[in-house]
Amino acid sequence: MRMPGWHVLAVALCAALPGLAAFAAPQLDLTVRLEPAQGSLGGHALIALPAHEAIDLRIDARHRVTSMQLDGGALRASTEGGLQRIRIAAAKQPRQLELRWAIRADAPDAGATHRDTLTAFAPQIGEAGSFLPAGGAWYPLPFDDTGPLLHRYRLTVDLPAAQRALAPGDRQVDTVRDGRRTVRFDMDQDSEGADLMAGPWIEAERNVRSIDGRTLTLATLFHPDIADQAEGYLDAAASHLARIEQTLGAYPYSRFTIASSPTPTGFGMAGLTYLGIDVLRLPFIRHTSLPHEILHNWWGNGVYLALAGGNWSEGLTTFMADYALREASQGEDGARAMRLDWLRGLSALSPAAQGSLARFGGRTHDASQAIGYHKAALVFLMLRDTLGATAFDNALRDFWQTHRHRRAGWPDLRAAFERASGRDLGRHFALWVDGSGLAAPSIANAVAGSDGLTVTLQQPAPHYPLAVPLHVRISGETRVEQVALQGAQTQVSVPLAAGCAELALDPDFRLARRLAPGEAPPVLREATLDDALGLTVLPGDERLAAAARTLTAQWLDRAPTDIDAAQPPGRASRMVIGSFAGIDTWLARHRLRARDRDGEVVAWALRAPAGGTLALVAARDADALAKATRALPHYGQQGWVTLAGGRAATRGQWPAATVWTKTCVR
Repeated sequence: MRMPGWHVLAVALCAALPGLAAFAAPQLDLTVRLEPAQGSLGGHALIALPAHEAIDLRIDARHRVTSMQLDGGALRASTEGGLQRIRIAAAKQPRQLELRWAIRADAPDAGATHRDTLTAFAPQIGEAGSFLPAGGAWYPLPFDDTGPLLHRYRLTVDLPAAQRALAPGDRQVDTVRDGRRTVRFDMDQDSEGADLMAGPWIEAERNVRSIDGRTLTLATLFHPDIADQAEGYLDAAASHLARIEQTLGAYPYSRFTIASSPTPTGFGMAGLTYLGIDVLRLPFIRHTSLPHEILHNWWGNGVYLALAGGNWSEGLTTFMADYALREASQGEDGARAMRLDWLRGLSALSPAAQGSLARFGGRTHDASQAIGYHKAALVFLMLRDTLGATAFDNALRDFWQTHRHRRAGWPDLRAAFERASGRDLGRHFALWVDGSGLAAPSIANAVAGSDGLTVTLQQPAPHYPLAVPLHVRISGETRVEQVALQGAQTQVSVPLAAGCAELALDPDFRLARRLAPGEAPPVLREATLDDALGLTVLPGDERLAAAARTLTAQWLDRAPTDIDAAQPPGRASRMVIGSFAGIDTWLARHRLRARDRDGEVVAWALRAPAGGTLALVAARDADALAKATRALPHYGQQGWVTLAGGRAATRGQWPAATVWTKTCVR
């Protein structure tokens, strides 16, 4: 995911502070001395102000400004909304603003979870790693009345020689002298800001040739205990970068760096990605998260998000990286399984949780990921299916060339797709982007007539513009009718002289729609995403019960309602946690299918007879459940998972079978 701080900061600050009329962003010359062992940073900024140009700077109020001068004369900042604000009106002559400040920060929390890192923007400084996100206003940020301004900068970092530094921009200097390292980064194009990272990294580099003939540098900055992973990551980065360039054009920066974090982060910034050490150890990351973060250099860190109107970049990146790789590596079966997984998660959300894409700013929990990543990816898939791959790809190349290193939003994407296709897509974007919810098309009936079947498709309001794939199977042969369903219902004729036809609506899951009851076997996420989820912690072991509460606090987006073990499962989703003996007894008591897997911890999804989805977690003991707490939330897309030593040992899903409706003509 791209670094999400700007949207959070912009919304908070623009609501709290009045702004100025728009003005050009200045060039910042930043010099900092970083002391990881002391948890401190000293900063110095020089900002040249051209004649007739104003400036509005804001820096976190927790940081101590030690001096501030305008052309040698002292200035004072005001404090508003948790920020120190420096506002200077335009003048007839050029001027220079000089600012010095100091930061004290805690070291990264080794016990932090990924969810903790999603909205944490306070600086972290420590010997295991330092992270100062630009969105946390660790240095004076330029603003206008709409929010943070794109700006250019030179950042020079002085830090101990055993540490290395990283920030977006071209690395111009990296020298060591007298036990100190000096690194300089130049950002010579409009950018969202300087995210500063540092750590006790070992560096590996490789040069590759860009599609436009430039030499690009790929690099890893890894902690010593994963330094042996560098070559594999450089191989994968080179392959993914070449593939993306073939689709979108030349990579927009001179370097791409993969850096390791002591906390479970997963962020992408311009020219780099910052991933947790334990994340990088996972063998699949170089083929999943890595291409996603590389592609963000086009979407989100190449074309920047408009400050209002929703984050389109995560869905487009999910579609063009995660989904495209699944299509390429596993074919249609693998791609279908991914689409089904998306729809399972989306269908589990209640109507109240079905937010619009226009209001999605960034991932903060599982429900927001389902909307902003997976629903958005399905919207792009439907656009490609409707417009055709050629027009779709041409639109994205046009969008990239038009808006690179500028802010853009969903309306700009709509304009690019309309130019490429010659179609008016206003209704499509109004319903799928500005609106909320999912489509719910269904087969109302199929009536036999003298010349075959008349099939009626219907959908409730709002009436989404849909190209519904209707699969028709006659005598073992299947054909697909693309049925335009624009309103409440439509009809299509299926030629059939005699015999029977079997009908299935969108069995390949290509529409952003709510799954019909029983259409797919359950997965754990169907229960955990339900905001009406109930929780039963089986009695008998106080330590295990405490571990269960810790697990649910980590896993669930909201606190569930406690339900007594004696209450039988019904139509509502429910999580049940207990020992193996306790779970087995509970299943038998309520006449549910017995547990068929073993391990230190076993979690699986089960459909109750009344229709509710059950997420069942059985543990050998409290210690085993505690060890599994960090890993289990990552397997919500699975139907079942077994864990040993806190890691997944086996996992899987039950296959989805197509539901056919049979109609005969006599």
